Amino acid sequence: MTETTRNRFRAIAVFEGLDPKGFTTADLAANPLEAVQEWILAAAGAGQAEPHAMTLCTVGADGTPSSRVLLCKDIDGERLYFASHSDSRKGVELADNPRVAVQFHWPVVGRQLRLTGTATATDRAASEADFAERGRGSRLSAHLHRATAPGDREEVLAECRRLSDAHPQDIPCPPSWTLYGIVPSEVEFWEAGTDRVHTRVRCLRAAETLTGNGTSDDATPGDWYREYLWP
Repeated sequence: MTETTRNRFRAIAVFEGLDPKGFTTADLAANPLEAVQEWILAAAGAGQAEPHAMTLCTVGADGTPSSRVLLCKDIDGERLYFASHSDSRKGVELADNPRVAVQFHWPVVGRQLRLTGTATATDRAASEADFAERGRGSRLSAHLHRATAPGDREEVLAECRRLSDAHPQDIPCPPSWTLYGIVPSEVEFWEAGTDRVHTRVRCLRAAETLTGNGTSDDATPGDWYREYLWP
């Protein structure tokens, strides 16, 4: 890194205009997935663009990690969902190793959230229902998938026009289109604080071991416990 670049980066303001209030373990819903929903909607209400966008990290068979930004499609009491092709890089890596890490970042409100868990494919009916809810352009582009194969831009555009002409109304769901559900084992909520004294709360399932202020005595499998973390 050159000194000029370093100085320019150091001059960029961070957490500008934020008025952090902090939060406690009691401020989060008993099920952290409910709290994830609340934080996404709060970020949306504050004007954060695409607050449901998340970075999904997977690991290849050789141990090489990869990440990409995609959209969280839904959240229920057990899972959060995203969709992709099963023969894409992430699909292939998930088939070999379903462990994933996910991160949301909402700079407008000075918050971020990370979780780790296991991603598995839902059934075919759920995948087709997800595909049917996509806009026409998104459904057409799903048919342009070639498993990260090299291509030519003009060839891609020509194929898109061909597909549009071939399917003026209904667009079939590709066999590889898959809705995945992530069952989290750990969720961490983070909020920026004055002078970098950030607020961090980690939620772990009962099967995990807490290290600080959490309590796991007499834990029922599947229950969530939480602890405050040092900044």
